Amino acid sequence: MRRAALDGQPSWRVIAARHPPITLFELVASREDFEALYELEAAFSPHYDEITLLQYLPRSKWVFGPGSGYIMAPFAYLTSSRFTDGTFGVYYAAMDEETAIREVAFHRGIFMSRTHEPASALEEQILIARISGELVDIRGQQASQPTLYAPDPLAYGPAQAFGASLRGAGETGIAFSSVRNAGGECVGIFRPRAVKECHQVRPLRYVWDGAKIAGWA
Repeated sequence: MRRAALDGQPSWRVIAARHPPITLFELVASREDFEALYELEAAFSPHYDEITLLQYLPRSKWVFGPGSGYIMAPFAYLTSSRFTDGTFGVYYAAMDEETAIREVAFHRGIFMSRTHEPASALEEQILIARISGELVDIRGQQASQPTLYAPDPLAYGPAQAFGASLRGAGETGIAFSSVRNAGGECVGIFRPRAVKECHQVRPLRYVWDGAKIAGWA
């Protein structure tokens, strides 16, 4: 398989504004400090439930310090997506802001349509982080690997199996071409330690007109 070595590659990610980072990871600088704080959190804090959601990710893979709460969130709140069936987390990001916005706009539109939501504004936030590590590189392989690039989320099965096999083999993640923004590039990261310096850069608002995502600002 072709591989890509990234060294501090800037990346952009869009998340719902209502989803704050897991602050417990922000409060400590090391695993040792975390273990001490964890005992208090388990007894007194609602954040304990967030930590129990990370049971499928070894603690040796966790990250701590400023920005780590944003990095750890997708590994705690599991959901199915292109490269996971929802049994493990993936940190998705794009290598440019527009691609990140368009990728998430597509999925927000599907959700709003399926739940028959009235016209409204969806409040989001844009994160930026740096990606470092060797990724399996399938960029530009839409023709040779069509099942990995299925546009319909209901057809993600083969890509999810591919992602599970790579994660099981210890791979850091996948570099792939955007399906929602021609020419854009994305990453799906299996290991939190590959993501560095994650922070919020600005708010974003999607406009849902009752039928589609009509724009954003």
